[in-house]
Amino acid sequence: MKSKWCLFMGILACVCSLFGCSHHPVRSDGELTSISISQSHMDRTYCYSFCAREENNAYLLDADCMIVDYDNDEYTEINFSETAISEEDFQQFAELDKKYDFFSLLKPNKEKKSIFFALDETITNFSVKYGDESFSLNTTGDCCTEARKYFFALAEKYNK
Repeated sequence: MKSKWCLFMGILACVCSLFGCSHHPVRSDGELTSISISQSHMDRTYCYSFCAREENNAYLLDADCMIVDYDNDEYTEINFSETAISEEDFQQFAELDKKYDFFSLLKPNKEKKSIFFALDETITNFSVKYGDESFSLNTTGDCCTEARKYFFALAEKYNK
């Protein structure tokens, strides 16, 4: 009896795994409370990590990047965390959300895995949080580019 039960559970697990997760995320009613974007690269000048969030009725920014002025051969490294920013600066991300509808740019749950792996591959992550729910977004297109440019502008503005 025990072996039949184990066999049944094994078959059930296999059948369920064939279909995967077909759950489609639903946008929560909450407002945008966090946005982050990061990129890793073999060359440090192309790496960055930013996060802007609302926390305890304050707006905070984390930034780790390098501003490069190729004309003058100057590099400015910016690295700070939990720096207070104005509500107006944070609300610009909400404006980007209205313009591009971040939720429509969700990454699919299942991404095809490449059989080839490059150690120096550039990896970009872009995510938003509405209320308590986080969502990963596609990193291509104007939306990601505008968010990245705005983050760099904020990093320069709030760099002490």
